[in-house]
Amino acid sequence: MKAFKYVLGYLLLIQLMLPSVVPLDLIFKDRMDYNLVKDNLESIDVILERISQQIQAENLQDYIIILGDSIAFSGPGNASQSIGPRMEELAAQADPRHPARIYNLSMPAMQTGDIYTMLLKLDQHHISTQNLIVNVDYKGFVKRQPGPAIVFWLRNDLQSLDPAIYEHMLQTWPGPSREPATIQARVHQLLWDHVQMFRYSGFIKKGFLNGGRAMLGAPLADDALGDARPWFEKEGLVQVLQQPEYQQEFSDQPFDMSPDNPEIYFWQKIIAHQQDKHTLIFLAAANQQLMADKVSTPGYIANLHQIDRYFQAQPVHYINVYGKINADLFSDHLHLTADGYHYLARLLWDNFN
Repeated sequence: MKAFKYVLGYLLLIQLMLPSVVPLDLIFKDRMDYNLVKDNLESIDVILERISQQIQAENLQDYIIILGDSIAFSGPGNASQSIGPRMEELAAQADPRHPARIYNLSMPAMQTGDIYTMLLKLDQHHISTQNLIVNVDYKGFVKRQPGPAIVFWLRNDLQSLDPAIYEHMLQTWPGPSREPATIQARVHQLLWDHVQMFRYSGFIKKGFLNGGRAMLGAPLADDALGDARPWFEKEGLVQVLQQPEYQQEFSDQPFDMSPDNPEIYFWQKIIAHQQDKHTLIFLAAANQQLMADKVSTPGYIANLHQIDRYFQAQPVHYINVYGKINADLFSDHLHLTADGYHYLARLLWDNFN
């Protein structure tokens, strides 16, 4: 009985102290840890909780949220080469006494419905979106065949945070069928909601792995998601981009710019959410040298003009990055090298301010 009390007290102590013991750098540094988050999407809530605590503890007023897909995430390079750290450097140069903090909460494959859902999650965690940067992609407007789903990562969150929009999405653009929660899923959710050790397990494992590497004198694991060399150094890239899924991203079929297109539907929701706030939307560029045969067609150019006209008519600040980034700074057809993301960070900072 006495041993049970000790164990119970130990577990209670862990429950109370764990969130303050795990350092923020392990939870969030420069951007979300894709490999950790993709395997446990609930980890996003831990990240947002800790960011919210930091904002309140430091009474931060000037911070910028970045949302988007792999372009804003700054793949395929590592976190230290992403746009967040570079923008913080620029912020420190602009105002050394009160530099703006940058929170890059983008995720590869994040769709426009995910971005809207992230705004709701930020509201839930009392994180302001007064200063927001979001990336938009040409391929998001391309007719889905039927995928990718307009909400790729955060369907469960959208269902709980905005049931009406969730039901509209299911009825209008059907995705995976809903299935009753299994007992295993219910137990998982129960543990997640109430047990801190469970909620922090992925981050704790990451900490132990980093600690083990440090003890052995090995470098910390690189969180790069792929080969970040310039595109012209990659053998076989041109052949890979001939695959149908990549060709479809550059379709020159006329865009539907009405709310019947799920892309427009969710952009309307995002823009309404951001009313009277400082929002910068940037259209990510394509490698115009590598994809010259696709981006030069009359249909593709007409579609680009449609995107420009749509966002220029909205109460947001909008920039089209096409033609502003040298082809040598691309890592593939869409993504950039480290130097390319540094250039993009400067472009965004200058336009945001």
